[in-house]
Amino acid sequence: MPLEKSILTQIMKRNNNLQNFFLAILIAAGTAGCSWFGETTEPTNEAYESGKKALSEGKYEVAKAHFREIDTSSPFYPQAVWMIQKVPFKKGMAAFEQKKYQLALVDLSKVPLHSPDYTEAQRYFNLANYKLLLEQFQQSTDKDRFILIQELVNISNEIGESKMLLDSLDMIKTGLDTSSSKKQTRDLINLLGSMVALNKAPEVQQKALNYLLTDFEQFYEQTEIRPHVLQIIGTLKMELM
Repeated sequence: MPLEKSILTQIMKRNNNLQNFFLAILIAAGTAGCSWFGETTEPTNEAYESGKKALSEGKYEVAKAHFREIDTSSPFYPQAVWMIQKVPFKKGMAAFEQKKYQLALVDLSKVPLHSPDYTEAQRYFNLANYKLLLEQFQQSTDKDRFILIQELVNISNEIGESKMLLDSLDMIKTGLDTSSSKKQTRDLINLLGSMVALNKAPEVQQKALNYLLTDFEQFYEQTEIRPHVLQIIGTLKMELM
């Protein structure tokens, strides 16, 4: 019995020592781990951060200057290049919001094709162009009006917004009401036909149909446009059924 008790005591001491050893390792690892995690921070670059700040404040040339300070060997260099390419889009959008449409055109045209902002830049480029053309249209004479209507309708077709399309129909109607030649009338009817063929929005088609039916007698008397007018009316009625 004394021998067994002695062996049991030695085993318990050994187990206690092992427990203390592993506990010490865990505490040390935990302390080191906290230290490692506490000291780990994302790498920063002063020029890059300054550039981002300047860009957010609308200081575009200052922002570019900061981004260009970043060395090509820096991990921030690809991001800096991307941010520089973003400057024309930011400038263009700011000019558009301030209704400086000519400046917006200049800057938005500089957005590179591979930029993630390219699609939106093109949309606002077209909108800025539309705004400028609309101003010209409102001040135009009969001689220039037809060309402006064509350009405005083309932009409306590309953007595809219902309000712009409805406004374009009003412009076509204005052009037809003031048309000074059979050729101009025929070209405007063709423009109307191509517009409703491209755009299936019910409100656009209904407005075009209403207009053609309201002035149907006037159009029917003109033999050079009568077949096309009848064709457009028939197509619109089928589309709206």
